[in-house]
Amino acid sequence: MPNATTKPRVALIDQMAAEWSSIGRSPAAVRSLGAIAGRDPGLAVLVLGTDRDPPSCPTPCDLVEHMRHARGRRQREEAARLVRVMLREADDDPFVCRMLVQVLIPGLVTVAGKLQWGRGGEWRDGEEFFGEAVSTTWLVMQEWAGQDRPYAVLDLLSAIRCRLRRQLFRSKDAGVGSVLLGPDSGEAPTPTARPETDLEELARMLIGLHGEGMRPEEVQVLYAHHVLGYSIAELAALTGRDRRALYARRDRGQRRLCA
Repeated sequence: MPNATTKPRVALIDQMAAEWSSIGRSPAAVRSLGAIAGRDPGLAVLVLGTDRDPPSCPTPCDLVEHMRHARGRRQREEAARLVRVMLREADDDPFVCRMLVQVLIPGLVTVAGKLQWGRGGEWRDGEEFFGEAVSTTWLVMQEWAGQDRPYAVLDLLSAIRCRLRRQLFRSKDAGVGSVLLGPDSGEAPTPTARPETDLEELARMLIGLHGEGMRPEEVQVLYAHHVLGYSIAELAALTGRDRRALYARRDRGQRRLCA
């Protein structure tokens, strides 16, 4: 397994990029993108252009590159909004899910790094673990396609990370004969289950506080920051939100939590 602080050479990423460079410029892909753009004014400007300016992102390949190179608050917010649009429209066109996976690859690399590329789990190496991350991404996409989520990027990557993390912990615990039940497991704890960790207790508390006075955005920031391990800088990049606003939400939430 690779060192937790280094990114291994992952052939799957190169393979997906090569595949994408072909299918992302195909006539069918261009038609799919054009259909989505026709339903969103902001995307229409990029994909279809205006009477005065030609399109800057006429193909899905161009759009993915445009989103990945977003710089500054306004561009990051727009890139995050486009992910929200694509997730909402993915229910009508399976190709949109493929485009979203390609957009999320840098985020999946970050998720894999935070999970130490599956070290200690059932995967042979980082390559196999990243394949698991891509498969998990497809499953989440299939479940969420058609949903309108204001924080789509963060929601997607958080869900993917949580599922991989639970699988990793189950695998580790199986090696020592203990039991780990994920937050969405239907099984009841048994007397032999290991004690709840501090992070799991915090996650349970935050879920319980949702709807009991703490604002949803405060719960989201606290959960992503303290439970999932994202820094405020990473959350700003993923969501397109201003760092100061995220710090303010985190601090308000922490005050409410300690009140």
